Amino acid sequence: MRSTLKYIGLGLTIGITATALVMIAAWSLVVGGPLPLPALGPAPTLTPSTTQTATTTPAPTFTPSITPTPLPTDTSTPVPPTATLTNTERLIQSGELYFAGPLSNSDQIRLYQASLNYVATTPADSRSTSKLINGVGYGDPTNICGPLAIAILRDAGVLPPETVPHDYWLLDPLQVTGHQLLKAAFPAERYDYTKTTTPINKMDWHTFPLVPGDFLFIWHGSWGNFDHMLVVTRVDKDLRTYAVTNYGTPDGYIINEAMLYDPNDSTAGLFHTWTQERDAILGSTGFGGFELWRQRAP
Repeated sequence: MRSTLKYIGLGLTIGITATALVMIAAWSLVVGGPLPLPALGPAPTLTPSTTQTATTTPAPTFTPSITPTPLPTDTSTPVPPTATLTNTERLIQSGELYFAGPLSNSDQIRLYQASLNYVATTPADSRSTSKLINGVGYGDPTNICGPLAIAILRDAGVLPPETVPHDYWLLDPLQVTGHQLLKAAFPAERYDYTKTTTPINKMDWHTFPLVPGDFLFIWHGSWGNFDHMLVVTRVDKDLRTYAVTNYGTPDGYIINEAMLYDPNDSTAGLFHTWTQERDAILGSTGFGGFELWRQRAP
């Protein structure tokens, strides 16, 4: 029942509204104006609200720069690449090549390097090297000692380049020719001269050490069977002394670097070997002492 009444009321409302609209339209056609609306009283006064102007933040302006801003500079110290040391540099670093005596460091390095050019570790190679030094017909590793020592000094720049190694082959200081050659190679104004009759195995090498560049003439003495010449080519940090020289081995004579003596071990080195046995099959010398020429410091 309530639903029926609801629909009836709705229909009446719609009908009334439609009738009113038709009447308004008809009035407009007859009179020529809109149907007057009932007075609703004075219009309310509206107070305008304060208008707020929104503040807009201007976009930043970028001015292009002619000079570009440099990147930060790396101030750290670059690590250098690991250098590869030469054999000579390794010997110096380890103390196996130790600078001693009046020759400059550079002269001692050249002396050592020049000596290595004559190393020949077999009898056959030693014969070939001897011929290169002394000439065909004169090159034999059993008696190349003088020309070998002079060639090393010449190649290192200690002796003049025009020095002829062959002139010192089988040199005898007691003969006039030999004495003159030694005097020309090692003049008194530049070299100190020392002579001793003390056997090389009796020398106190702590008190009188040999140094690079020393040229020795070693006398065989009454118990020896050969005289010998050599040049000291290096010493080490323990003052052990070395020379590239010729010497006998069970397989024959060779040219090689050998330790001459160890000041802390009297049983080590060629000087001990050469004086260990009288008239040794492999050679004995040094019982008669030696003569030495040493360059003065500049």
